[in-house]
Amino acid sequence: MYYLIRMTAIALVCHFMLFACVSTTVSDAANGQGEQAIHLYKGRVMQPWLLSIKSHEHEQVLSGAFAQLIDGRVSIKTITNDVQEEALLLNFKDSWSSGLFFNNDYLDLSVFGQQGTVEFDLRIDLIDKGKIDLIVGCELDCSQVYRLREWAQAHQQQGWQHLSIPLSCLVDINSDLSHVRRPFTLSTGGEGQIALANVEFKAQGDANMPCHTSLTLATTADTLNEYWSVDWWLPRHAEKVAQANEGKAQLIMIGDSITHGWENDGKSVWEKYFADINTLNLGYGGDRTENVLWRLQHHELGNTQPSLVVMMIGTNNTGHRMDSPQSILAGVTKIVDELQKQIPAAKILLLEIFPREASANAVMRLNNLAASDLIEQLANERGLLFANFNAGFLSEDGRLTTTMMPDLLHPKALGYEVWAKQLVPYVDKYLRNN
Repeated sequence: MYYLIRMTAIALVCHFMLFACVSTTVSDAANGQGEQAIHLYKGRVMQPWLLSIKSHEHEQVLSGAFAQLIDGRVSIKTITNDVQEEALLLNFKDSWSSGLFFNNDYLDLSVFGQQGTVEFDLRIDLIDKGKIDLIVGCELDCSQVYRLREWAQAHQQQGWQHLSIPLSCLVDINSDLSHVRRPFTLSTGGEGQIALANVEFKAQGDANMPCHTSLTLATTADTLNEYWSVDWWLPRHAEKVAQANEGKAQLIMIGDSITHGWENDGKSVWEKYFADINTLNLGYGGDRTENVLWRLQHHELGNTQPSLVVMMIGTNNTGHRMDSPQSILAGVTKIVDELQKQIPAAKILLLEIFPREASANAVMRLNNLAASDLIEQLANERGLLFANFNAGFLSEDGRLTTTMMPDLLHPKALGYEVWAKQLVPYVDKYLRNN
């Protein structure tokens, strides 16, 4: 009788309070031990929470059995079949950033941090040209992106799968988890179709998925497997290996899309300042530290014996996954090891990661700044060159404007002009006047 009264009271409190309620079920009547669980979606969305879909431009709440964004890029509907009586079918296309998320007030996940899991059923219908990530969004930016693209590719057209992921893989458990406002986001992009059901948090779950720590990811050599890169990334690598094998490069530029951009938005600026320098541009759009490491370990330096190497890498570690500054440093250190092993006579110039986002206090800007401080220490310890060109991109109050970088990340001609002018003294000293 006491148990029934107690459970009825809990149900009434959950019904009338506009807060997330942790349901408690007795799993072992003999010893009285229970399992705490939050059922965020179990046939329907937990009240008073809302389920929304999004693209990079629009958001919309699912208020019935079907919702579609005004631009038609994302739609969601409830489905019924023999396996999942109440599931959600998400379609997305032509969107750099899309997906679904639950939000309203907040969840208190403090008791779930140490041994808790986030669990859900997922069916991958189509993902070859899309991405899928899982994010548990903490109040104070303590979330980590859990990448699911490779898992999804391996399980495409294989029916329903149950995933149980340690919550510690998704959040910093030392952070405040008492006010988690977006406890479950499936972040998608490109084109795909997936189905989702039975989303819950368990305090004592049995995980069946591994943690991918940012340190491991940033330091483990790997190709760039993104839906928007698979058509060109390896062909570009083959092209660069062939160029490197000619052994003519005096200068090697290593990096991501910002360095890659010397071949397009910055091309006329490069020709203006450095047309006389035989250069191998090893910048690849989207690359993170692990991708540069893979390229160098797969013959991308070829027969080159350059006098100067200029490298800036790490902003995609921040932008794609919010890797810690220490993880970015570890990735850069591995790359430096590879450079010093393969081309020991070259001078290596490491650059402060360029500013991103408008405000000087923006989260990703600050993460890159902290990483750059560590990279500068590495340069000092190894006897490498280090330069900070960032002041030239910013206004006096530290803001980054769209005049300099229209998307607040990638320079256009004006930004490349700033970069070129500051690079000239190094090229003069180590190449032209050497």
